[in-house]
Amino acid sequence: MNTLPSRPPPKPWPMKWVVAAILVFIVAYTFVNLFYRKPGKPHEPSAEMNSRATVARLLAAGWQRVPVALRRPAEKPAVETAAGIGRGGPGLGLELDDIFAERPRLLASIDRVIAPALVARGAEYAIYYTANLADQRYELADVTLYRKGSVLVLISSTEPLPGHDLLSRWKDSIYWVGFPTQSLPPGRYRVRLVAHGPAAMWSFDVR
Repeated sequence: MNTLPSRPPPKPWPMKWVVAAILVFIVAYTFVNLFYRKPGKPHEPSAEMNSRATVARLLAAGWQRVPVALRRPAEKPAVETAAGIGRGGPGLGLELDDIFAERPRLLASIDRVIAPALVARGAEYAIYYTANLADQRYELADVTLYRKGSVLVLISSTEPLPGHDLLSRWKDSIYWVGFPTQSLPPGRYRVRLVAHGPAAMWSFDVR
């Protein structure tokens, strides 16, 4: 019986070509990643899932998000009659503490607050406040406002500064936020401006 001659096993690539191929791949991947990558923060699936879960819980609990404008540099608003500012418990509070899938990193403390006691419906309600950062490696990232009936909760969250060696110039900063009142029926509203320390609390009327 005739048998086919066996082929010799293929010779392995020389090690220098293997190393060269790896280097070419690394260089090409780095170029494509840097050139075509979209600017901004990288996609974080876990953070996105936590955000969606939080939004669903807020809606289920009856909370609505109100658009907020953040202005810098902050200018002290002209207030005819200022609201009396009190103090409340620290953190997000019992109503919101268990709703957030990932709790925001809050400002360390809310120090001084200036806000009007009365606003005409449809006008912008402006709040001026000074606060302290817990860490100079962080900065204010976002301000969100949630409403449930006549209760308004204002959350100022922070995020790390880009770069490992950057620091905020001061731990204490001044902020100005405003929100529209078109969607608020006339009446009295209670505001809680939360922080890691005691919250600032006050009331105002919409007429």
